[in-house]
Amino acid sequence: MRKTLLTLTLLSMSIGTAHAFLDAVTDKESQEGLMDMVSQGMNAESSPLTDLLTSQLPVSTEQAAGGTGALLALAQSQLSDQNSSELKSLIPGMSSLDGAQSLLGNIESFSAVQSTFDKLGLDPSMISQFAPVILGYLGDQGASEGLLNSLSGLWGSDN
Repeated sequence: MRKTLLTLTLLSMSIGTAHAFLDAVTDKESQEGLMDMVSQGMNAESSPLTDLLTSQLPVSTEQAAGGTGALLALAQSQLSDQNSSELKSLIPGMSSLDGAQSLLGNIESFSAVQSTFDKLGLDPSMISQFAPVILGYLGDQGASEGLLNSLSGLWGSDN
């Protein structure tokens, strides 16, 4: 009886550990997949925006591209067709985000952006540092006041 109880206890602990390990591996694989996708998508064309973010913030190229991708994916899902078209015309490689939606997940809320930042190893509070840099870049590219105001409201930025 004691051997059976001991065996069951050890077995349940092993299953729990294996489950936690598999969760960690799966999460790590999805994070690596996200980083790979972001690197490939943003390296396919030169990305002055990613360069700007890495020069102004303490982030890697992959984190800059992933954070930007999350914010732009949210914008794609929330902006009017006119603003969305304008945004696509201003960002090199923006059209590659359409294919990234499955890997990034359906980013339709600010909390989804925060979750993506977390998966990239960035504190979600970094969104407030990304937004003004991206908005400044878009302004320099000739973005309309309407687009900038919409993005500012969407990303919670005062700029």
